[in-house]
Amino acid sequence: MRHETLGPSCPSRPICLGISILAAFAVAFAAPALGGDNQQERGMALVVRATQLENLLSPDTGPFRLRVHVKLFGLVDGTREGQCMLVAASPTQWFGTTRFPGYNETTGLADGQQWRKRNVIDKPYRFHEVTRLLDLATHLRLPPDAMVKRLAQKDVGGRPAFCIDVAPTSDLWQKDIVGKAAISEVARSKDSEATLCFDGDTGALVSASYGGALPRFEYEGQVTLGAKAYPKTLRCYEGKELAAEATVEELAVQDALQAEGSFAPPAGAEKWPFCPAIEPPKLVAKKEAEDDTYARARREFGTVIALLEVGTDGTVHDLAFVQARGVLHDNVKTAVKNWRYQPAMCNGVPVPAEVYLAYTFRP
Repeated sequence: MRHETLGPSCPSRPICLGISILAAFAVAFAAPALGGDNQQERGMALVVRATQLENLLSPDTGPFRLRVHVKLFGLVDGTREGQCMLVAASPTQWFGTTRFPGYNETTGLADGQQWRKRNVIDKPYRFHEVTRLLDLATHLRLPPDAMVKRLAQKDVGGRPAFCIDVAPTSDLWQKDIVGKAAISEVARSKDSEATLCFDGDTGALVSASYGGALPRFEYEGQVTLGAKAYPKTLRCYEGKELAAEATVEELAVQDALQAEGSFAPPAGAEKWPFCPAIEPPKLVAKKEAEDDTYARARREFGTVIALLEVGTDGTVHDLAFVQARGVLHDNVKTAVKNWRYQPAMCNGVPVPAEVYLAYTFRP
């Protein structure tokens, strides 16, 4: 699992504070206008509140352990079930495990060094979805120039919620077109937008959607640990189809943390330095995807969207298709094997980086 990434009449002061803030929002919605800096400030206040409440890997949480049961749906071999666990001494000392039949991965952070070890070469897309489903901070980690385009009050799951449309997201994108020989930039896309909805009573994140072919995430209920509140049930959707569902089995104080050395990378693990913000990778050599004559005869055009990792060696790893177009994704798969990047950098040291590739085949 990747991670980042409450007075006398109220059982918990921060929750009371959150309710007061949200009540002020409700009053503000009765005002004639929502735009301008006021909308930006209120929208970002919702993000900050949810982060304070739900980001477990923060200094105010203390040592904890989280155990989650996960179901994956719609697979060729049917439903698959597994377990995820996160054990943390602090935001800078933690490890997580993901265990499913046929797939095991352990990741961690210790002494400024991230690491991972798994039993397969490439990570299937469903497990990327599980990682993002469980790491709420991923949705709430917005770039400094993110702008709230819209703030509205809605009903989500039968409960009042405040929703914001915000752009850009922190995801890296590479946009390419068949027949274009020029090297494409890898960067945050100004077109990438998220719709984040927050519970009107608690301030918790209840949904995160990114439009198009990207998955949608929904959160329900709460499991508390001191001033923190993590969702009880977490769901990931591909379109209207439920792709993954996670249920928290335990969120508790870690009373007897293992020896400090247990957070260190195990033998054979891949390791790299941790940076809150990396320098994005740069494409330096590419082979164009073929303009498939079979696909053209069938009039198969459009954009193929894939998620990939640019490894520390500058090559593509973990290629997984989010949106495929007939046989066109096979052409993209063949082409990217020959692409070479300057890896993402952390203080001059190569680190892996996830990138969305949008490759368009035009008529």
